[in-house]
Amino acid sequence: MTFKPEIIYIENGAEDYALTQNLLQQFPDTPVVRNAEAEAVIKTIKQNTSDWFGASKRHLFLSRFKGTFLKKCPGLSPGMVCCNYLVVNLMKNCMYDCSYCFLQDFLRNNPLFVAYVNIDDLILELEETFRNAPAGQEFRVGTGELTDSLALDDIIPYTKTLIPFFNRQKNATLELKTKSDRVENLLTQDDPSNVVVSWSLNPREIVESEEKGTPSLEQKLASARQCQEKGYRIGIHLDPIILFPGWEKIYKDLIEEIFLNLDPKTIEWVSLGSFRYRSGLKQAIKERNPKTQLFTSEHMAGRDGKYRYLRPLRNHAYETIRNWVKAKDPHLSAYLCMETKEIWEGATGALPKTDPTLEDFFSPTPRL
Repeated sequence: MTFKPEIIYIENGAEDYALTQNLLQQFPDTPVVRNAEAEAVIKTIKQNTSDWFGASKRHLFLSRFKGTFLKKCPGLSPGMVCCNYLVVNLMKNCMYDCSYCFLQDFLRNNPLFVAYVNIDDLILELEETFRNAPAGQEFRVGTGELTDSLALDDIIPYTKTLIPFFNRQKNATLELKTKSDRVENLLTQDDPSNVVVSWSLNPREIVESEEKGTPSLEQKLASARQCQEKGYRIGIHLDPIILFPGWEKIYKDLIEEIFLNLDPKTIEWVSLGSFRYRSGLKQAIKERNPKTQLFTSEHMAGRDGKYRYLRPLRNHAYETIRNWVKAKDPHLSAYLCMETKEIWEGATGALPKTDPTLEDFFSPTPRL
């Protein structure tokens, strides 16, 4: 799937940036609205279609980010065990349209597909933060919270700036999290040592039914293999794990396929997370994806307000899949994402800080 915006909107003050000018050169025939205002654009989109979230994905709004880029991971929520992770949002929304995507609810009032063009401001902020950190403080930074880190990297090449910058840092690692196969810019980099490229993976049956617009499982794994051969460390996110009758077979097949394609010695971590949602997201999913199979099992609200599979189902799924992963290489770091202490103990028999392969992940989150 190749992205070509139907309209490019440029917010006042964003036009003179190099990323903006580069985009305009790439799409000379695309209509451009200058001095655009977000509220007016949102109003227009909502007036013209009932599926305003889907329509927003076909437009591109170029803006300057005016706040602090670096933030703590939203996993720091009530009752959850959170890993040592920070996020940077260079974009909002995504060209893909997975049925379970939380952005359908999170961006309900502001669904614009936004790209921030002032990446130099981000670099200055990160440089100061890393330089002034206490001795021994390590930063693990990801760009894939509110978008896909690489899906648009062919037209908005953030990685050409981010990778060289992170490779100069002694106390920070960059994670690029993706469902895409757009790794061309990564393969031209000379030094991949301080970067983890991670793939969010599901069995091909789920890719085909619930992950609209994403490359096939084979394409994702081929891209991961290319990055591995280039020297990048690889991350695997089995998230969201979706449970339905017969899930064990297709997830077992997925684990086999991952390790047929990738050398476990270069896999930095494997994270496991179950399908979870707030009540508003369920409504959006059913409205936009009436044939979805996401709600075939029973769910219950947790302390953080999100609905998840019942505890015995999650425990069984995590323990089963984690055991399959560990059987491939017992030294692999395999952890649970956005889960409670009780689930950790039920699925693994211990809390993460007692596992030597996870100690670095669950050290205190850096102060910002």
